[in-house]
Amino acid sequence: MSEFGGDPFQDLSDDPEEAFLKLETHFRSECDRQLAALEHNDRTDVVYVDYIAKVLAAIKALELEGEFKSEVPSIEDVNFTTYLNFNKDVMHYCTMLRIRRSQREQGYSVQFDDTARRKIHHHLDHVLDIFRKLEVDDRKREKLISRLNDLQSEVDQRRTRFDRFAALTMEVAGVVGDAAERSKIVDILDAVGRVFLGFTD
Repeated sequence: MSEFGGDPFQDLSDDPEEAFLKLETHFRSECDRQLAALEHNDRTDVVYVDYIAKVLAAIKALELEGEFKSEVPSIEDVNFTTYLNFNKDVMHYCTMLRIRRSQREQGYSVQFDDTARRKIHHHLDHVLDIFRKLEVDDRKREKLISRLNDLQSEVDQRRTRFDRFAALTMEVAGVVGDAAERSKIVDILDAVGRVFLGFTD
């Protein structure tokens, strides 16, 4: 099953590398399913060239050609070896992207101990209570709670990224109009921010 659960081109990340990794995973899964469904005399080259074309199109559209150069081969030139060689290059590229992204995220994340996690969850539970009582439309409330849930989940990971905290803070600034309510939430988020700062390397 695709991790998209539908159209792979919907809700793509603004980050070209992240978008490519998700698209390539989808295209490869799709290719594997199509190959598994083929009958004995069906042509595999059609499936291979379809995967290659989609991957290269994604690379071009996301402007990642600088690190990966190739051309879509003619279908008569495609065989299992062509596919294997191309797939090897793609896997090499994806591995480099994942390592690069991991290193980048390590630089913008912290590792909490259990005490810090409990403290942050206590603060965020208080924020959730305020969100539920805010006089905003349901769509805005759901967006706030969604950002909050993202941060709560992130806090339980081995390392917690700053961007989840920043996303919640920005959502509050854009949605909560009442000055008193916003001030109350910001005070709590400031306390969460101080916990982050205490674990900054």
